[in-house]
Amino acid sequence: MLEAVFRGLLERTKVDPKLIEDICIGNVLQVGAGALTTRMGQFLAGIPETTSMSVINRFCSSGLESNSIIAAKIRSGIIDIGIAGGVEQMTMFADNFAMPVNPT
Repeated sequence: MLEAVFRGLLERTKVDPKLIEDICIGNVLQVGAGALTTRMGQFLAGIPETTSMSVINRFCSSGLESNSIIAAKIRSGIIDIGIAGGVEQMTMFADNFAMPVNPT
């Protein structure tokens, strides 16, 4: 799924993939914290292996957190171009990790 998102983003923005300096994608409860999903999407979309990549694994708002990280890097001048997003699917795991609202 990320390959299609990355390819669509590159087509729409006309950004040269070699100029992308960092990718941060939010995931939840995926094997390897989603690193394999993100890295494969990056490679399949033609973004070079020299582009840094990280993932955020949180129960809630991991996609939002990844956006905050990339935005902060751009704003502080660490990078010029980055990609952020999320591929969360907590509904697949919610029953296994459900917690009571008011634990006693």
